[in-house]
Amino acid sequence: MQKTRTTRDIWNRLKLVVLAPLIVVFLIVFVPLYFIVFVPLYFGYRLLLRVVVELTSVARGRRILVVYSRSPLWQPYVESNWLPRLGEQAVLLNWSDRREWQHSKTLEARVFRHWAYRRDFNPMVLLFSGLIRTRRIGLYSAFHDLKHGKPDKLQAAESELFAFAEGKRKPRA
Repeated sequence: MQKTRTTRDIWNRLKLVVLAPLIVVFLIVFVPLYFIVFVPLYFGYRLLLRVVVELTSVARGRRILVVYSRSPLWQPYVESNWLPRLGEQAVLLNWSDRREWQHSKTLEARVFRHWAYRRDFNPMVLLFSGLIRTRRIGLYSAFHDLKHGKPDKLQAAESELFAFAEGKRKPRA
């Protein structure tokens, strides 16, 4: 008995005949294009942004970007314990005011958008040392651990932050 071809069989064969060459073309054309064009553009933008930060902020002694919000979990702590110790070295970016700066072209907003991860970015500290080195310290989980009686992560992050602010140590890469 001979099988009749169903619409499903024809569609499956058509997908194989049409999609396989498209996937091959994609892999041959777009993957190298990605590495030839987009990766250098990304790292070029990153280097340009870092040079601008170096020339504008770091040259004036502002080597730390502090991002935090008006959360009762960390705002009082950051404002009473960190900001007095960091002084003029810190540039502040308030996540609670992001509607005002989120689409702006300010340097702080661009730096935040480039170096912040999708998670653990509020609160966050960026430490700028040397032309290439930028250290990101995400503190969201550290503050939540502190809330549950585990201060170790926050203490480690603070010791790195304050050592950097006092000029005792360069940030780890």
